[in-house]
Amino acid sequence: MPVKMIQKTDHPNNSITRIEEAYRQIKQMIFDQKLIPGQRLVNQDLVERLNMSRTPIINALNRLVQDGFVAFESFRGFYVKPIDLQEVWDAFGVREALEVYTVEQAIKLSDNGDMQELENKCREHADYQPHYYTRKKFLLDSDFHLQIAAMTKNNVLKWLLKRNFEHIYLRARLENYAIQRMAVAVDEHQRLVRKMKNKDIIGSIELMRNHIQKARDLVIRSLTDEESDNTGSARV
Repeated sequence: MPVKMIQKTDHPNNSITRIEEAYRQIKQMIFDQKLIPGQRLVNQDLVERLNMSRTPIINALNRLVQDGFVAFESFRGFYVKPIDLQEVWDAFGVREALEVYTVEQAIKLSDNGDMQELENKCREHADYQPHYYTRKKFLLDSDFHLQIAAMTKNNVLKWLLKRNFEHIYLRARLENYAIQRMAVAVDEHQRLVRKMKNKDIIGSIELMRNHIQKARDLVIRSLTDEESDNTGSARV
């Protein structure tokens, strides 16, 4: 009796894995600025770059739309969603609320090992001194803040803060970031660590709030300068 060949079909989990991989790679390309804000995302181009079929890529793009990294319009298709001033204000307002709560909880709940790891993150951020803002600098900065969130033992809080960082640091352009802020941020991190070690909740909250507001102003200035460049206006 002849052996009947069974046609191989994709397992549902394989499809999910491909969608997840497409999502991760497209998101990373946005982070690396291989795909820039406002750029149209052409399906065939992504098929060739990711070496995948259209289906997982379209599913990944739809997920990126839901997460706010990509936008879709009927006559334009998918494109990398630019960040605007109102979104920066909103995101930093949420971040400030999260991190004020985070630093208080971290002081109350952390142990010596947690604090040592925070000092390590602070040192790594300080030791990396590029001549202009880079993605790595922002990653090291976010690692410092995420360590404070980790010290609260609250995984939801850490996840929310990470998503907030992604929306600001992932989508922002770096060309207009004032490099003077680098040294100031390092000093603020170091002072924050000292206050946290001394269990100074009020001082830590005040410093954290001021630190975040300065970071917000940096991003807003960079966007304002970018708009001035795009319109050909003289920069002040």
